[in-house]
Amino acid sequence: MSSASSVHPRRYLAVWFPWLPSDRLQRQAQRDDAPPEDAPPVVLAEKIKGALRLAAVDPAAARAGLAPGLPLADAQARTSALRVVAHRPDLDEALLMGVLEDFGRFTPMIALDPPHGLMLDVTGCAHLFGGETSLMQTVQARSERAGLQTRCALAGTPQIARVLARFGPGGRFEPGQDRVAARRLPVAALELSDKEDEALRRLGLKRLGDLDDRPRAPLAARFGADFPTRLARVLGDEDMRITPHRPPAPVVVDRVFFEPISAPEDIERVLSDLLVETMDRLDQTGLGGRAFEAAFYRVDGETRRIIVRTGRPTRDTP
Repeated sequence: MSSASSVHPRRYLAVWFPWLPSDRLQRQAQRDDAPPEDAPPVVLAEKIKGALRLAAVDPAAARAGLAPGLPLADAQARTSALRVVAHRPDLDEALLMGVLEDFGRFTPMIALDPPHGLMLDVTGCAHLFGGETSLMQTVQARSERAGLQTRCALAGTPQIARVLARFGPGGRFEPGQDRVAARRLPVAALELSDKEDEALRRLGLKRLGDLDDRPRAPLAARFGADFPTRLARVLGDEDMRITPHRPPAPVVVDRVFFEPISAPEDIERVLSDLLVETMDRLDQTGLGGRAFEAAFYRVDGETRRIIVRTGRPTRDTP
């Protein structure tokens, strides 16, 4: 009797948002006012060891030769007209989490793939959307409607789908084709340190195929015992299943009264006590809340709700 895995070989869709920080700014600008067509290139900067460096750039800045990691002073010297914005990784993360929740419509098996990516296990799901090609098109169209540029790759393991999306052209790859495509990728797809990446290049090893053709033992001796495993994963030889994102259970506290209360001061006191208890529970779990709902159950059977939202997760009482 054939197993489920033989009937449905594992299929993973990597969705990468290469310009997520600048796309977030663009979304905000479009809500506020239409940005001018001749807007200057945008870079997002952060302070690293006392110096301002680029944390992210928009496509126009990238075309001008600017890249993350470059000192801000050097970027401004290269490009006179430059819009500099403070890097807000918390806002980028919040946006990505919103996309993750929305993409649950495609599969419940979905996980974050940092930085700025998602990984979807779409095994057995593609037929619901007209096939794998149609599924990818639907994902990309939904991303574009949200103002996010994407590059997607669909392959047999999460690791090979990731590198084909981030270091290759993206696309849909049949089993076996993904490995052939991965062999053509640069050694940067291993995501090693700059020092290790340079060492590989000095040895004349520029593509994954160059490494794949070499004995593993010398590579392990030169670059560490885990190097062959890393190479096997990006080539799709090993399948490391994803751990799906599961949102934490909501924190619920309540008070039940034998007699109804209606005095404003009594209601305020109860809400204050409930809020303190809520914050204590959040503190115990190390989490914060961004939406707080108070539900009032009336004696006539009606329920009134008040929702307060915050810009950032918090567990501090006002």
